[in-house]
Amino acid sequence: MVFCILPRMHTAPRRFLALALAVMAGLAGETLLLVRAQVGRFEHLLRDDFKVLLFLKGDVAESQEKVIEDKLLGLPDVLEARFVSREAALAALRQEDPELVDSVTWVGENPLRPAFEVRPAPGGLGRFAEWLSAVRGVTEWADLRYRSGQVRAILQAQLYGHFLDLVLSALLCVAATALAAALWWPPPFAPRTAAWAALTAAAGAAFGMALALAAAWPARQYLPWWAAPGAAHQLLIWVAAALVAGVFSPRWREP
Repeated sequence: MVFCILPRMHTAPRRFLALALAVMAGLAGETLLLVRAQVGRFEHLLRDDFKVLLFLKGDVAESQEKVIEDKLLGLPDVLEARFVSREAALAALRQEDPELVDSVTWVGENPLRPAFEVRPAPGGLGRFAEWLSAVRGVTEWADLRYRSGQVRAILQAQLYGHFLDLVLSALLCVAATALAAALWWPPPFAPRTAAWAALTAAAGAAFGMALALAAAWPARQYLPWWAAPGAAHQLLIWVAAALVAGVFSPRWREP
């Protein structure tokens, strides 16, 4: 249908339409890549910062400490388990809030409990309730602390990332299908205009991608999780956008 309608247009509108299609394809692809990069970086930072603190009821011997650590590390989807003594916990708190430490230790005793700091693997966050139940069963804990809002934010970021991956994959499949259709049912071919059509599609797609990147670039000053898309992904999107625009370009026919 596209090849039946486009040739009836005058040469100038056809050229503009082909260029506009290439620019919009590049703009849309780069925009999706940028959003996917920010979501992935945001999730990565949240996961690196997330931990569960498991407080012991009292001091334990070094051998018992090692036994509990081995049990924690033996659980599925436990990425890291680290023992935090009373002294280490107090030193870390002193760095964050020296005045608070001075106020709670004025009697000369460290009120903090020894604890284990446990970090789940990415797979454990998807079934966090079951993972947390398994961690609770290792020994009798005095208390357990973690940021529930951070868990929800990580899961939401993972959901958005999977959705964007699905959309990008679908767009690449559309590009591949369009190319296969054009190769299987080729339109009337004009060799002397084919190179110009390909060049127009490639340049338009590159311009659209650069436009999206330029529009989003100032945000890097305000977003601590800013990340640029990978070069390989950008190259793939550029090729796909250029293919889509090139396949439907009316310049494959003689003006």
